[in-house]
Amino acid sequence: MNEMPIDPDVIKLLDELGPPAPVSAADLTAEELRQGMRDAIAIFTCDAEPIAVHRVTDELVPGRNGEIPVRVYSPETPSSVIVYMHGGAWISGDIDTHDLVTRRLSRDTGAVVVSVDYRMLPEHPFPAPFDDACDAVAWAGALRPDLPFLVAGDSAGGTLAACVALRARDEHGPRIDAQVLVYPGIDDDLEAPSMLAFRDGPRISLDDLRFFLQQYASHEAALGSPYALPGRATSLAGLPPAVVVIAGHDLLRSSNEDYARRLRDAGVPVTVQLDPELVHGWIDFAPRVPSADRAFGRLTDSVNDLIGRVAG
Repeated sequence: MNEMPIDPDVIKLLDELGPPAPVSAADLTAEELRQGMRDAIAIFTCDAEPIAVHRVTDELVPGRNGEIPVRVYSPETPSSVIVYMHGGAWISGDIDTHDLVTRRLSRDTGAVVVSVDYRMLPEHPFPAPFDDACDAVAWAGALRPDLPFLVAGDSAGGTLAACVALRARDEHGPRIDAQVLVYPGIDDDLEAPSMLAFRDGPRISLDDLRFFLQQYASHEAALGSPYALPGRATSLAGLPPAVVVIAGHDLLRSSNEDYARRLRDAGVPVTVQLDPELVHGWIDFAPRVPSADRAFGRLTDSVNDLIGRVAG
């Protein structure tokens, strides 16, 4: 499916994690999955230079089910506000694992970045992660209503960002000017070409993905809901302009390409970034891999262009 091989630097870095686990995600506890992600992030970022942001604060914001922890990165002269949802298959990851990502996003775009520590599976099934994302977006939208307002996220966080944009459209608010979707989960079509081409990975196998989707999107409250998986939406018309980032060696590639195409066909301005030599999760190891670092630069260039267009 992909003519360009995986970047050798990516392979070398992933080798530092050790051989693929002999068990699937379904055989691990939630805490084992979370610790595994923390350990991987420590390897991916061990040589990273500190990224300074003018002000960083941890806050608790009101949600329908209690307070939601967020981390707010504020430059001196902000260009926009971006609400960011981290990846981790709705089970792992948090505002600490993605601190370097959100710091760089704030530095390179000049945005106030609000990183959301939403509730996760299995303790909090759908719609809890989605509700927290929506409530954090509603809170952040009031921070600087004079500035462009974006939702963003990677992997499972990209799913949440896309779904928040859908509900904001359907319910006529809050105002969202743009969406940034980094290799998001879009649907549960496990027979798509990329699902079969990359069924054994890298980073995530088809069996792992099936388990994550069963945990997240097979819950009774999620069945058929476009607010669980945005590919289920019957229409994408009226959604805000989007940046869609696609990794070449990724189970989710086909669904990402299809969603970008559907957005464009619905009249939504779309910027597609395909990184053919990279794998799912590359944004986390940009500090260690030059091609991932360049891809991060292309991403922030696209976000800056998007901010300029929606501000104009």
